[in-house]
Amino acid sequence: MKICHLMYDDIDNPWLGGGGAVRAMELYRRLASRHEITVVSGLFPGAERETERHGLRLLRVGSARSYALSRVGYCRAAIAQLQRLEWDLWINEFSAFAPLCVPAALRRQGLLLFYHFMGLHAFAKHPLVGGVAWLCERRALRAYERILTIAPSVQARIQRRARDAAVDIVYTGVDRRFFALASEEAPYLLYFGRMDIHTKGIDLLIAAFAEIAAEQPEIRLKLAGRGTAKQLARVRGLARRAGLEGRVEVVGNVGEEQRDELLRRALMVCVPSRYEGWCMVAVEAAAAGKAVLGTDIDGLRDAVRHDETGVLVPAEDVGALADGMRALIADEPKRKALGAAGRAWAGRFGWDRLAEDLEDVYLRAVEEMG
Repeated sequence: MKICHLMYDDIDNPWLGGGGAVRAMELYRRLASRHEITVVSGLFPGAERETERHGLRLLRVGSARSYALSRVGYCRAAIAQLQRLEWDLWINEFSAFAPLCVPAALRRQGLLLFYHFMGLHAFAKHPLVGGVAWLCERRALRAYERILTIAPSVQARIQRRARDAAVDIVYTGVDRRFFALASEEAPYLLYFGRMDIHTKGIDLLIAAFAEIAAEQPEIRLKLAGRGTAKQLARVRGLARRAGLEGRVEVVGNVGEEQRDELLRRALMVCVPSRYEGWCMVAVEAAAAGKAVLGTDIDGLRDAVRHDETGVLVPAEDVGALADGMRALIADEPKRKALGAAGRAWAGRFGWDRLAEDLEDVYLRAVEEMG
């Protein structure tokens, strides 16, 4: 089978490099020996326009002059690139801020990969183009006969919106190395993820930590993950304005070894997102034996089992997030019980099995198209 996957993101993209790009690489590298797979993504500084990795053909289109121009250039060029290629099935990995204008004939031969609902958060993230993103999200779900998503709560919501579409689900996996980490506890809470303040709720996390900082003088907050210099500076500014200099450490970009060490020794992992599709970090934390403090939102409520592998609190509720911190800091037996249960839970999400699930979805789609 020839597969063509269109997605703006790329694991090497310095502006993004999110979980969707990791997911695609992990799944497709396992299918590359049986299928011919091409991934079309956005161009970025230093990127090769065409290369190969793990048996996949990678094509990058658009502009590398800026993040905004990279997204716009991808939107303009991706479908033209798709039309030049040979494929049996193509996948549109939906991004509200890099939406593709796809002819109806092509949509009937494709599959929409939809991670999460952003809704009105689009206006908060990017006021100038938020309305376009919001509208594109609403229309995309009505435009495809076949939709794939990654979490049951998102699947149920899509089914309510797109009643005539076939909606499949394939989870996102977790690397086996996290299960091998020897869990210890040092006096810090950990956030790991993109330095996307609004989406990931980093502002909420810092505000909640400010509420407990005086009560917990030994506890620090560490924030690690990919971000541009501008994004990291903004996060440091939030901590400074909250009076938390010396208590909040913005670690920023880290390698695999440093990431594993940060995770291995954290008291807990905090995931205060405003919206998610699944949350790979939450399952990685569970695999490492760490309790997760997260928000009760679509996707995340699937990745974290409340009061079994972690604790979920209402989204955008700083007080509830602070109370969750207090409760888990004070209760060591509960933290460890949640971590132990998390390791068993995360064991269900091996990449090999999920790649087989994805292959089944694709083969069925090609068969149904005749």
